Amino acid sequence: MKSFLFCLILLLAAGTCGCLSSAPQGNPAGPVTSAITTSPASGISGSPVTGIPVGRSQFVFTDTLGNADRPITVYCYRPASWNQSGPILIVMPGAGRTGESPRDTWVPYADEYSGIVLVPEFSQQYYPGDMFYPLGYIYGSTWEPKTNWTYMAIEHLFDYVKNETGATTPTYLLDGHSAGGQFVHRLVTFLPDARYSRAVAANAGLYVMPDYTIPYPLGLEDSPLPQSELATVLSRKLIIMSGSLDTNPNDSSLANFPAAEAEGSTRFARAQAYYANAQAQAATLGVPLNWEYHIVPGVGHDEAGMAGPSAALLFNAS
Repeated sequence: MKSFLFCLILLLAAGTCGCLSSAPQGNPAGPVTSAITTSPASGISGSPVTGIPVGRSQFVFTDTLGNADRPITVYCYRPASWNQSGPILIVMPGAGRTGESPRDTWVPYADEYSGIVLVPEFSQQYYPGDMFYPLGYIYGSTWEPKTNWTYMAIEHLFDYVKNETGATTPTYLLDGHSAGGQFVHRLVTFLPDARYSRAVAANAGLYVMPDYTIPYPLGLEDSPLPQSELATVLSRKLIIMSGSLDTNPNDSSLANFPAAEAEGSTRFARAQAYYANAQAQAATLGVPLNWEYHIVPGVGHDEAGMAGPSAALLFNAS
């Protein structure tokens, strides 16, 4: 536990996960009633509707099973071609936390693959610092109940959207770029029974290695994941993606404290180290590894450039 606390202090002092957090912008308010509204840019008119309307929209989600006093604005896009058996993709924002821009980036791929896109916005106002977002609020001043983890909010949001839309799919797709990729791979790690079918973590700046010789939160020593569940984590479909040009060691948003540098000097190098560690752990355990690693040529630290290749891997499941 001492090693955990020391590592955690290092992370907080450095701004953690490769992206510096701004200070809290307010105190949590009371619960907010969920209501879906169309955005002015959506071009949708008419009376208020239940469910998710065709086009761009947004609603405020209150996670009554978790942090009910910390509302989440969810930016949505539903193509006209989507039906209740169609896919649902949840996209995690980067360090800026804003949901509208990632939603708009994914609109053409939602149209192409007839999938709903949901982008939950864990704002700095209600989810301040990296502890609440990429680190998932697993640990505050003490270990948090699992239902309060922000990773669990994704599971709760999926149930809410299924109920609102009548969707019949039993699983969701999951994608995150940069800090969103950090959130995604940690959700994959600490929620091995989560209902995603395929997950993409693209251009993440820092990883929790699937390794019990490395202290949490950069490894699994003293973490909430029992060693008996690591094989399940390695068996799930996680796709790690790197832009071939995401190789700047002097990026000011990239964590550079010693424990982070031990993973590599660039995002590109850290992704390779993460995948190599998973390969080694699977070999040691004698279990199959169902993860993939893909390099996107000619793309740097660019969410728009990574979205198309990510969409092809997510929606075109074999």
